Amino acid sequence: MTIIIANAFGVLSTLCFIISFQVKSNRGLFVIQSIANVFYGVQFYLLGATGGLFNMGLQILRNMLLCKYNDWPWVRNWFVAILFCVPSLINMILTWESWLDLLPFIAMVVGTLTYWTNSAKNLRLGELFCVSPCWLLYDLMTKAYGGLLTELVILGSVIASIIRFGWKGLDDPSFKK
Repeated sequence: MTIIIANAFGVLSTLCFIISFQVKSNRGLFVIQSIANVFYGVQFYLLGATGGLFNMGLQILRNMLLCKYNDWPWVRNWFVAILFCVPSLINMILTWESWLDLLPFIAMVVGTLTYWTNSAKNLRLGELFCVSPCWLLYDLMTKAYGGLLTELVILGSVIASIIRFGWKGLDDPSFKK
């Protein structure tokens, strides 16, 4: 029964992620993805997948801080991005069980570094070629089927946003709001 409840939270996360990549501002994307990450984190908690849970918490904090990217100059500093990667590395080292623990770490680092560019194009490329594939494999191995669905939807949504806005459209300054 726990696995069903856990994966129901994964489906809620999926719905949020569908919406997030169709929003035309990075700030809106960050807020909606933070809500999705709460559902995703509950799923990992119920499944006992602590590496995923820890990184979901970091992603929520990261996304909320990124909402202030244009308002607080210190947030744009790359040192702040690195500060979000270090706890993920420490968590991975302290809780190491297998190679599977690398996946949330890699997703967190690549996601953080691409998000810090404040580029809609870089954000979507990072998601398409690294972040989602890492989470897909992690979800599959931890039986987070709702999360697996989320990542498949994210990939589809990223592709849809690229088609909808075009590569040049992703450079539009209105994404940076």
